[in-house]
Amino acid sequence: MTADTRREIFTIALPVSLESTVQLALGFVNQVIVGTLGTATIAAVGLANNVLFIGILCLNTLGAGCAILASRARGRGDEAAVRRIVSFFIGFSSLLALALALPLGLEATPFLNLVGANPEVISIGGPYLSLVALSLPLITLSVVSSAAFRSIGKARIPMLVTIPTIALIPLLSWLFAFPLGMGAVGAAVAALVAQGIRAALLLGLLFASRWGLRWAWPDLRQIRPLLAQAVPLVLPLFITEVVFSGGVFLFALLFERLGTQELAVFQIVSNLEMVFITASAGLHYAATVLVAQFIGRADSPGVWAVSRQIWQIGLASAAIFGFIFALFAFLLPVLYPNTTPQVQEWAFWAVLLNALFQPVKVSNFIFFGTLASGGDTRFLLFSDFVTVFVVGLPLAWLLAFPLGLGLWGIFLGRLLGEETVRVSMFLWRYRSGRWFRLEAQPAASD
Repeated sequence: MTADTRREIFTIALPVSLESTVQLALGFVNQVIVGTLGTATIAAVGLANNVLFIGILCLNTLGAGCAILASRARGRGDEAAVRRIVSFFIGFSSLLALALALPLGLEATPFLNLVGANPEVISIGGPYLSLVALSLPLITLSVVSSAAFRSIGKARIPMLVTIPTIALIPLLSWLFAFPLGMGAVGAAVAALVAQGIRAALLLGLLFASRWGLRWAWPDLRQIRPLLAQAVPLVLPLFITEVVFSGGVFLFALLFERLGTQELAVFQIVSNLEMVFITASAGLHYAATVLVAQFIGRADSPGVWAVSRQIWQIGLASAAIFGFIFALFAFLLPVLYPNTTPQVQEWAFWAVLLNALFQPVKVSNFIFFGTLASGGDTRFLLFSDFVTVFVVGLPLAWLLAFPLGLGLWGIFLGRLLGEETVRVSMFLWRYRSGRWFRLEAQPAASD
């Protein structure tokens, strides 16, 4: 591994990790602000955000597809193809996100009722979800724009836009929720305003500044081969995220079945943990971009070298941030003073338990980006289906209910049955070498 390649890893990883960590930290601050409204509000807003999380993760695959295809094109020196790929993904993703957001926004309360949430959670979460769902197209445009910047070596631009705009969310949440008396709905309005500003800035910089690209919508002759590359890559990733995020939502419903306090514990731990996992998120994006570039260059030794180096850095990062995550268990009474002592005690031990599994979770994060860059998206779909629905959820239900472990049974089912099995499958597939294929392609013309 050359010094130049290590520099490329950190050039992508550090801005993305900083952006993601600050974004999640601000989201956690926002949760603390909303949490002052009480345990029921934490549970309701958290459950609604889990629904939105499904849409965000699924549509994020469009950003991953854009990054992979644009990075491969850049690796083989085809800048015209980079412009066409980015323009196509921006247009397509905005239409798809809008098509998903509108039905969810209009039917938020009936949806929460359909999945069996209790009346108190529905009364708070329904109005919140109906508004925050409209932020889905804005978030998707920001994700795809950010992926485009990272693919062309401008990873700092999304960071410089995202941090100040997302910083508006907790400030506006407090303003709308308390002085203006809007409650949880105020937090949804705050998210809409901030995400709208972020999307507008990123799109403007991408297509109307010297740091971005020229808009180049492909003609009908060029769309067909582009779709032939994008659909087999993105569709399995999309379904994979439906499986994964749907699994997260079903885990939340298992906690909700135990009670509002248990659901609140799950939301507290999940939101706090994401702050520290995303401290290593830049390595996932580095794997997505750099592995794809080496594949575009038809450089097999480079593919192996850069992917191994990124994983090694990820293990060190996970150990450091996992330890810091564990320390935050002692701050829960300060962060959540209006929750019950039982919620604080359960959350304390749940944070420590999840901190032990940080290297496993970060490894899964990095291997997902690596295998996706190689086009091995069908295996990713298969592995997620097995780990979530065949192993994780059944084990969590068995431990929690028939065996009577309750809250701890669900946490253990997810950590042992889902995360540990997933990293075993990823390691086996990675070492097999069947996850990528070098295909030298001639550069396309304008």
